[in-house]
Amino acid sequence: MIFSLSICFVYLASVAVPNIRAADVCYGEHGCFTTSKPFGGTLQRPFALLPDRPGSIGTTFYLYTRSTRKTRTEISRYTSLGDWSVNRPTKFIVHGFLDAMNKQWWIDMKNAILDVEDVNVILVDWSKGNGFPYEKATANTQIVGAEIALFINYFISDHGARATDFHVIGHSLGGQISGYAGARVNGLGRITALDPAGPYFENTDPSVRLDPSDALFVDVIHTDGAHNLLLGLGTLQRMGHADFYPNGGYDQPNCPKTSGKILNLILHVGTMNIDGFMITSLCSHMAAVYFFTDTVRNQCPYLGFTCTNFDDFNSGKCSLQCNGADRQCNRMGYWTAPNSGRGDLYLKTQAADAFPYCINHFQITLQSGADYAQTRGIVTLTLIGTIQTITVTFDNDQTTFKRGSTEDRFIPLTTDIGEITKIDVDFKKTGNIISSSWYSSTWSFTRATVLNADTQQSRSYCPSQAVITSGAKVRFAPC
Repeated sequence: MIFSLSICFVYLASVAVPNIRAADVCYGEHGCFTTSKPFGGTLQRPFALLPDRPGSIGTTFYLYTRSTRKTRTEISRYTSLGDWSVNRPTKFIVHGFLDAMNKQWWIDMKNAILDVEDVNVILVDWSKGNGFPYEKATANTQIVGAEIALFINYFISDHGARATDFHVIGHSLGGQISGYAGARVNGLGRITALDPAGPYFENTDPSVRLDPSDALFVDVIHTDGAHNLLLGLGTLQRMGHADFYPNGGYDQPNCPKTSGKILNLILHVGTMNIDGFMITSLCSHMAAVYFFTDTVRNQCPYLGFTCTNFDDFNSGKCSLQCNGADRQCNRMGYWTAPNSGRGDLYLKTQAADAFPYCINHFQITLQSGADYAQTRGIVTLTLIGTIQTITVTFDNDQTTFKRGSTEDRFIPLTTDIGEITKIDVDFKKTGNIISSSWYSSTWSFTRATVLNADTQQSRSYCPSQAVITSGAKVRFAPC
């Protein structure tokens, strides 16, 4: 069993792509499928299998609405549609590898959506076809995608629905299933992929994986995008119009790092403890599901910001201003807007076990005066808010402050401090014996500007005195 799963993690280590004869199969209205390139025989897919018959996979659709949220109603093209209504938008939710629709995280997501919108929610269960070997599960995603597309096209042709009213939400292999479904529905409204599976899909041809052409709007949340050889179950590859990378898109806070994931994989899959495997080894991978469900509830802004990479974002090198024609921001998750920021968007969250996951994104700018040439040292800020007061480090003896310069910092806060009413700026000159003589023991900060990036509210603060001496602090008030 361990070897079967390991194929999906180590396939890129193959010295050569095996010369395996391609095969094809056709399943009536579902179409024809192949193991030839690009679906097989490539570096990314050295060993490919044909999908099982649709009847063996047994894709099942369960409908929930506000009036039937506690009743699981199976629907299909050949039976009753239950309480489904053409007058409501429809959300399909699709699980991934080794998962099933009776898990609490999917029930939580379904309920959260029904709490905020009057929609049809359809949970798609394909748990008979998503097990070992992983290569077979990846092949079966094509059938499940075709099944969803057939159902949506049926709603359109026989019940007057519009393609734009459909939104497919998929996790892991379910994210790739969403792409296969969208490719078969002309003008599908939206796809949301929650950490779409990377192994056997990353860097493949767009016909094999999710890509922006699969729906009018495709948004992606990446949470476990480490290289497959390091057990990254997702991917860092951009696959949508708007790709969000919370905490960089890879190991999430408080989740096992690479070595921990390997150990948990051996312990849980070796004993076939699938639930333990899902919770531990898949901690970062599942974080996308938890984050998305929390975005539905609308408790946190979850604003993502455009930047070249996460390191630049985390070090404050990217603007957190959202105004302007390029609309450089967008909300991650359920409330993502097609007409707002696109491309790569970064944000921070708390750990996946620290509900709610809000991080308050602040950008603080200190402007230096012209009285002294340069200085260096530790600068801390005490932010006095209407809810609480917190002290943060602005610079830890890493920056040379120069005459007339401005310095920006990204300051993430895990708690809501309310509106900042005052700021105490504390300065302590560098204690480095060699370079200390080069820097001034007194300094002038003429203005502090605080941008609450989540609300896009900016405010300036001015000092109560012109200079600050090493070891002292100066209070700044709104100006």
